[in-house]
Amino acid sequence: MKYPDLVLVTRTLPAGNVLKDRLLEAGWPACDACPLRLAGPENPEQLRAAFAALESPDRIVLTSVEGLRRAVDLLGVEALSTCPVIVPGPGSRAAGLALGLRRIHCPTSAGNSEAMLALPQLSDVRGLQILIMAAAGGRQLLASELRARGAQVSILHVYRRLSRPLPEETLSRLARAQNPVTMLASAGALQGLQHQLPDLIWQRLLAGVMVAPSPRVADLATELGCPRVLLADGADDEAMARALEACRN
Repeated sequence: MKYPDLVLVTRTLPAGNVLKDRLLEAGWPACDACPLRLAGPENPEQLRAAFAALESPDRIVLTSVEGLRRAVDLLGVEALSTCPVIVPGPGSRAAGLALGLRRIHCPTSAGNSEAMLALPQLSDVRGLQILIMAAAGGRQLLASELRARGAQVSILHVYRRLSRPLPEETLSRLARAQNPVTMLASAGALQGLQHQLPDLIWQRLLAGVMVAPSPRVADLATELGCPRVLLADGADDEAMARALEACRN
């Protein structure tokens, strides 16, 4: 495997800058390549009304740190403290505790939907009311699997992912890159790159290496034509950075 001359960080800001700076400090040629930006719900009052109309949930699933922040801002800590809250990993659990939530459960590693579904709090859920709070289009496996387990699942979209033009500097570096590595934050990030990039540069990305945070994102990268996909053992920065180390060899 050739040593990369560019590492594309597709995580949304500001978290993407944290990962980018970490990789730069470790000697990787990292740059901001996030094709998405985050925004609140289009109609916050409508979302609050939808939450108030729900039966009291037995579990609340918050799929990201951004989701935690948006949910607390929109609904308040008290409204989210009536039942166990499930989050993706230790980082999001720490963020939830800092926001004032207390009954928070998370996988010890991985940080993807598969790891969340393996938690005991989500294993025997037949007949339970489960509320998933996420971005539109995110974490679809969670809802489908929980319904298959017999839960009654409601979904509220507490934030949105919108298109964000790639920085000009990133596009310039991409045009010169011969051995890029793409750090995929999500399926949406991968699809956003495909939508924005000229075909020649997109094909160059596919010919490089992609690091995926979950089997589902890895499968999508393969389906789109990337033959070299590295699967990280989680979606957090540490797991993604560990997977990238394979490119040093």
